[in-house]
Amino acid sequence: MKYLLTKLSLLLRLRTIHRFTSIHQKIAFTGFLSFLLLSQNIFAQLNQVAAIEIPKNTKTEETMTVLPLENDGLLLTLEKNGMYNHDGMQWTFQKYDTDFHLTWTTNFSMAYEYELQMSFQNKDYLFWLFSIPETPKINIVRIDLARGEIDEFKGELPSIIDFSFFKVLSNTAFLGGIYFDKPIVASFSFFNQKAKVLHGLYDDRLEINALEIDEKRNELNVIVKERRKGKCGLVIQTYSYEGKSLRTIHVPDKEGNSLSFISGKMLTLNEKESLLVGNFSNNCNEFSKGLYLTRLEEGLEKNTNIIKFADLKNFFSFMSPKKQEKLKEKIEQKKKEGKDPNFSYKLLVHNLLETKKGAVLVAEIYYTLPKNYNNFNTVTRTRFKNYENKDDYRFTHAVICEFDKEGNLLWDNALVMDNLESGELVEQVQISSLQDRYLMAYFKKGKVQMQQIRKNEVLGEIETFEIKSDSTQKADEDANVAAWYNQNFLVWGKRKLEGNSRLDELPREVFYLRKLHYVPQKEAKSQ
Repeated sequence: MKYLLTKLSLLLRLRTIHRFTSIHQKIAFTGFLSFLLLSQNIFAQLNQVAAIEIPKNTKTEETMTVLPLENDGLLLTLEKNGMYNHDGMQWTFQKYDTDFHLTWTTNFSMAYEYELQMSFQNKDYLFWLFSIPETPKINIVRIDLARGEIDEFKGELPSIIDFSFFKVLSNTAFLGGIYFDKPIVASFSFFNQKAKVLHGLYDDRLEINALEIDEKRNELNVIVKERRKGKCGLVIQTYSYEGKSLRTIHVPDKEGNSLSFISGKMLTLNEKESLLVGNFSNNCNEFSKGLYLTRLEEGLEKNTNIIKFADLKNFFSFMSPKKQEKLKEKIEQKKKEGKDPNFSYKLLVHNLLETKKGAVLVAEIYYTLPKNYNNFNTVTRTRFKNYENKDDYRFTHAVICEFDKEGNLLWDNALVMDNLESGELVEQVQISSLQDRYLMAYFKKGKVQMQQIRKNEVLGEIETFEIKSDSTQKADEDANVAAWYNQNFLVWGKRKLEGNSRLDELPREVFYLRKLHYVPQKEAKSQ
């Protein structure tokens, strides 16, 4: 299941001033609260079934994180701000099951000179990457999600790296980024805390696109964008668990292909076959002409299918019906004249979702805007390394496609995103599977927008649910929303409680965390 937030932005921080103790925690199990959620479709419901509230203390400052773990529950993290604490930063980790019952709790601290850079999560562990700025010293923290045990692995990299990528394969971490304006990837062993640079990547004509972990083969795939002699393509450099170079694949192949692959996401089908999916252009810029799907077998490109935007049945559904009709007429006219319709868009491509038939791809279409510091989508805020973005981003719609294992397009659909704006280029849409259909959702200005689809078919209207911290408040635009498991969602944030002068109670704030269950229209009608 994909989250409404990216894996990195799932660790969002909300500024608070509370020191957590278990005594302050209050759990409430309730039915549907009409003040919390309001749908435009009166038959569909988003019911609250459980809640946690954590009061704050005005004498300290903390932040709160919620990490959904699908059917395994969730991880709640409270971080104490170490700005005035010479002992360093402090965290409290708490694991809950799907009914909000506490499974375990543990505390952790880190020396203040370390800076939290990136995170990575697999099914068993959560990893945090720390480094001391302007030095090669790192500290990787591993949190066992089942038992709450914490391990630290300290060491030094061969050089200072401006980190952009962080993945872990078994007991080896792979760290990618920039060193003197050239791409670099280093491996770091948890066994001996030794690091080394992977060969074949330190080239100013290359740019790292992604690090892909292949757990079935115990390999790392480094996907890099290659620029040579005015042409662009992708190179897949495959390394063993120990960091040994195994093979190099160029896509498209070097035999004069004029296409430029902009991005690539890999999905391992079995020990011999993989799928590589992304967007392409006719030159080296970031404007896409369409999608491609390449089937790889034993390190060789077997076939590549190209799908232009005009070939997708629902790609232009974000336009009004009148504009769509005019555009279809224009496309048909160009085809009659023997010309290819030419459309260019910027795409943010998600990781692939494996299906029985092949894979599902989700991509969000966006364009850039000048930075507006007063117009910021808080769902993308993060307390990790602070990257300065020169632009804001406006998302018009998202496309969803399913491909079979041979690379053939089975169906496509789209979700209108109503010009959602964000201060960071991160995934806004999540997708959940509901039996024979998919539920696509995104969060905008205190409201969750949901759309059900079944292959090429759009089921009903977009459903809008307003998120409120309580019955007296307006929509909580600072709330965080994430898909959890099945038809359940998590909502968390903070809210103010009024004081009571008769009882000498002062106004205060609390964190809130709620479990919401989505009831589709047909199910709600029968209740």
